[in-house]
Amino acid sequence: MPRADAHLHLFADGYPGRYGRSPAGGDEFAVYQTLRREHDIDRALVVGYEGAPEFAGNNGHLARLAAEHDWIAPLAYLPATGTDRRGLDRLRSAGFSGVAAYLPDPASADAFAGWAATAAGSLNDAAAVVSLNAAPEAAGRLGRALAALDGCAVLLSHLGLPGRHATVPTPEAVAGRLAPLTELARLPHVGVKVSALYAVSDPADAYPHAAARPFVDLLLDRFGPARLYWGSDFSPSLDHVSFAQTLHPIGLDGLSAAEAADVFGGNLRRALGRR
Repeated sequence: MPRADAHLHLFADGYPGRYGRSPAGGDEFAVYQTLRREHDIDRALVVGYEGAPEFAGNNGHLARLAAEHDWIAPLAYLPATGTDRRGLDRLRSAGFSGVAAYLPDPASADAFAGWAATAAGSLNDAAAVVSLNAAPEAAGRLGRALAALDGCAVLLSHLGLPGRHATVPTPEAVAGRLAPLTELARLPHVGVKVSALYAVSDPADAYPHAAARPFVDLLLDRFGPARLYWGSDFSPSLDHVSFAQTLHPIGLDGLSAAEAADVFGGNLRRALGRR
């Protein structure tokens, strides 16, 4: 089954990882090239990150890679406060498919929401993909802003970042935890990435991450398979699991062949095709 990867990172000097070096074990771009050929990944949403000094310049690195490799759809890192219209125009001219922001708390969510209200026209005109790492506390502040981005595909990463769980939570606990995210299911252009299941698991290497299953079940119920997007979270995921394990997230085994084709690639290809 051809796949499209909705969440990965590529750093010029490698992701430092939990042991101070890239868990990919070499040139990250070369390693991912090998992996995507082996596993028939024909499109990839490469999420930029410049939120720490060691990652400065990642946007430029991704723009250069995308100019040479048409399977890459790069997303430019933005701070929560965003950028002005000229900044967005420069990113679009540089070949970016959209933007990525990291919103760990209500304050950062409020800052992003304020910016998105002013930038919605430009983002919608570009049919941008907007990737958000937003914990539930942040997602609950984004409804009005995301509603305005109705010309975009808005993707919430990593099952909505519900936090680590040492045991399998009850459906009631899961519904309560993700309520701010599932309220966004009323917006048809908002979806969720089935990625980084290790971040829901305690310990993180406890594959297949049974604690993540009720979160996947809930998201399937609320968003449906047409708005879920598989992502490998390369290379950070390799600190905890193998790449082959990221290909088989728990909770998706009951999908029909058509639904699986959507979650593992078709949905992302359509989102990118809107541009």
